Amino acid sequence: MEKEKILSSLEELTSNANETYKKMIKENKIKDIIKAIGLFPDQTITNDILILSQKPDATCVKRMKEWNFYHRSVNKSEKGIKVISHYLEKYEVDHTDENGKIITKGVEKLKTDVGYVFDISQTHGEEYDYLNSNKENIARHFETAKSALEKTARGFDVIYQDQEEKSKIDFENKKIFIKDGLSIDQVINTLIEDVADVLLKSRRQEGLENLEDFEHNAVIFAVNSKLGLDLPEYDFDMSNLNDVAIDELKGNLQKVRSVTKQMLSNFESAIERAVRELDKKMKEKETEIEEKTQKNSEIIEKIPAKSKKRTKKAQSEVENA
Repeated sequence: MEKEKILSSLEELTSNANETYKKMIKENKIKDIIKAIGLFPDQTITNDILILSQKPDATCVKRMKEWNFYHRSVNKSEKGIKVISHYLEKYEVDHTDENGKIITKGVEKLKTDVGYVFDISQTHGEEYDYLNSNKENIARHFETAKSALEKTARGFDVIYQDQEEKSKIDFENKKIFIKDGLSIDQVINTLIEDVADVLLKSRRQEGLENLEDFEHNAVIFAVNSKLGLDLPEYDFDMSNLNDVAIDELKGNLQKVRSVTKQMLSNFESAIERAVRELDKKMKEKETEIEEKTQKNSEIIEKIPAKSKKRTKKAQSEVENA
């Protein structure tokens, strides 16, 4: 009975997500879906739709156990956001070998269930240190951000040189050429554009054909949404597609998700490390200053009272000279 109830709930969730997805495409709300791909790169298109339909203002979602790991708790009376959860369940299976010996082996099976996630706005506790990829931190840790994007274009050399074009890609020789002298914002935006191009071309064709520009622009929009960068004014209108084409479009969006996830994973990890390292150095500096202050206070306390008076008198004479 419980199994039937779960299957019924899964079917209902999937059906609702599919209907909402088609409705959003027809109402030209595809930008919301692309933005969700950037905000929730570890989810699926179906879960993106479920999250958007239940909590449109969500920005960072995790399961309760994950929030607890970061020392945050879900607020009382908050309702979880229903999603379709995939997980591996381990089984032990006995089989007999050729000699008649019974051997037990561990087997993993992919299971599907109704799961719940909570947005950060539904939680409280310690500050969540991983929300560090924003415009200010990217500028502050520019070299780290630049290096992370360059490394994401695996196998390609990034060369900065004097040239007319803002950038050009030599796919045959695996080189990205970027105009020297660009501003910090221009360098980061250009790298995002070029790395997206390189990664998309390394993926196989999925979904509708001849949507290379759509996929490229969607990756940039998704990545920028997550990083808090300026969002380009792209027109993603797909409202003229029929139901069959709308279903096929999920393949293109999945390709966009795959590239977006790869870019964000490398980029955010690098920024997190840089922010933590800077925080560590600042704390060490503060501790050093506190220790020096404490040491000086102890030295002063040990000075005889008469010496202290003479020191104060001498200091007063110097100030009044």
